[in-house]
Amino acid sequence: MEETLKEQSKEPDNPRRLWSGWNIAAVIIVVFVIVILLRSFVFETFFVQGDSMDPTIKSGQLVFVNKLAYLWSEPKRGDIVVAVPRVYPGRVIKRIIGLPGEWFSIENQRIVIRDSRTDKGVNLDESYLSIPDTPEVGTTRWNIDPKEYFALGDNRAVSIDSRELGPIDFWSIKGKVVGSFDFNSLIYKGF
Repeated sequence: MEETLKEQSKEPDNPRRLWSGWNIAAVIIVVFVIVILLRSFVFETFFVQGDSMDPTIKSGQLVFVNKLAYLWSEPKRGDIVVAVPRVYPGRVIKRIIGLPGEWFSIENQRIVIRDSRTDKGVNLDESYLSIPDTPEVGTTRWNIDPKEYFALGDNRAVSIDSRELGPIDFWSIKGKVVGSFDFNSLIYKGF
C-alpha cells in the first residue's frame, strides 16, 4: 500500500524536460558531426572562379560535387569533374574528353579520338560547346595511359587544361559535378 501511494504521488514526466539545454546541445553536436562527415566524404560545394567552363558553368556560380560518383564506376566522356592536376596546385573543373587507352589529337581545331595509332578516328561531337573550335595550344596529340583522362574546359580559348597540364590521373579526380546554382538568376542546372 505504501508503494502505491509513492508511485501515485510521483510527478508525471514533463515534456519540457526532453528539450533541456543538454538535449539541445547533444542534437546540435550530432547534426554538426553528420554535416562534417557528409561534407568530407560524400559531397562538396564551392564557388567557381574563372571562365574556363563558360557557358556551362560561369564564374561565381556555386557547384555541387558528388565525391562518391566514381567509387564503383569510371568517369565517362562528357562528365564534368573536379580534379587536382599533377603540375597545378589547385582544383580545376574540366570536362572529360579522352578516356584511358585512347589516342587523342586536335586536328583543324576539332578533337579526334582513335582506338589505335593507325585508326582514322572520329571527330568528337561536342554539342555543349558554344564555339566548337579547339585551339591547338600545348600538346595536341596524346596516347592516354590506363587510369588517365584528358580533360578540357568548355571555353577552350581561355582554358588551361590537359593540353598544357597533361592528363588527369584517376585518383586525382575529387568528384563529379552534378549541378550548379547561379545566384544572379536563381537558376539551378543539373548535369
